[in-house]
Amino acid sequence: MKYRIILILVFLMKCSLNWGQVDSTLSSLLDSLRNEDQKWRNLIRKINNKEVDSISFGTVSKRAGEVDSMNYLVIKPLFDKYGYLGYDKVGINSSHNFWLLVQHADKHPDFQDSVLVRMKIEADKGNSSITDYAYLLDRVLINTGQKQVYGTQMTLNSSKTSYEPKPVIEPEKLNERRRQVGLPTIEVYIQIMNDNYLEKQ
Repeated sequence: MKYRIILILVFLMKCSLNWGQVDSTLSSLLDSLRNEDQKWRNLIRKINNKEVDSISFGTVSKRAGEVDSMNYLVIKPLFDKYGYLGYDKVGINSSHNFWLLVQHADKHPDFQDSVLVRMKIEADKGNSSITDYAYLLDRVLINTGQKQVYGTQMTLNSSKTSYEPKPVIEPEKLNERRRQVGLPTIEVYIQIMNDNYLEKQ
């Protein structure tokens, strides 16, 4: 029911509202979608950390995937109509939320790539986050079978004792590239990932 209301809202926006009226409505919509996205991902983290045992990982993971699919049905028309939703259109926080929703649209790598192109233009103008752009670039590269640039996309090592970056280009220059887009060193990033997401024994 909640998503039906959201989809109706988007439809009404597309049909009747002009640009000058859209900003606050778009911001609220993106924030709502982001909250639903994070609700399920936070629950996955709590299950992994053994903070919750009343629901299974499989159930929550499936629900997170369903939310990603439904969110795509909302953000794709928005992107088609307005282009990249940068700071000037929805504000800093909601622009970040739009990026996050695109980041999780992994079933649609062509869409992610289209957003990436437009996002780079806005990042170069200071109208979107270059750090967020780095994450999306890596996501698109990994989703299309290529090596990533900034090492933001991680996986567990073979012994499942630590996260490590999925394959990267020129690993010896990785920390320099990360510094250029405002990311911490890969060593610090691995520790953050381990602290937040490594399953507690």
